[in-house]
Amino acid sequence: MVLAGAGAVALHLAHSARIDQLDHQLARLKLSANAPANERPTSATEQLMAFYDEFPRVASVPDWLGKIHVIAKQQQLALDVGDYTLTHVHAGRLDKFRIALPVKGRYPQIRKFIRAALAMSPALALDSIYLKRDNASEAAVAARIVFQLYLENRS
Repeated sequence: MVLAGAGAVALHLAHSARIDQLDHQLARLKLSANAPANERPTSATEQLMAFYDEFPRVASVPDWLGKIHVIAKQQQLALDVGDYTLTHVHAGRLDKFRIALPVKGRYPQIRKFIRAALAMSPALALDSIYLKRDNASEAAVAARIVFQLYLENRS
């Protein structure tokens, strides 16, 4: 039962994150559709450059971490010391910044935190989540949330 419940929660979080991502993508497409034709990229090279311009730069990582911590405070979550790893990808122009955060709080708070963090930008993705509660009577949940922030490396 516990495994089925955990699987259902994980599936719900994945679908919820995907819906938020698609909503954000739809909003961006509506904005670009309303832009004058002469401002839209026309060639494949211009379209690729416009695609990469949507991603944050490596220098903006401290700002992103600050935004994530503000969202956690808004949800009244306790963030412990996180684990951060920058991975340079040799092929392509995107690097991955892995943000692993141990979080303690109630399940609805954790869920709202994840949803708000993912709504900030499509460049932030939920990589994995681990939830643990010592017994059923406790309201607090210990979680380990791993985000991937995709960054343009400009190399």
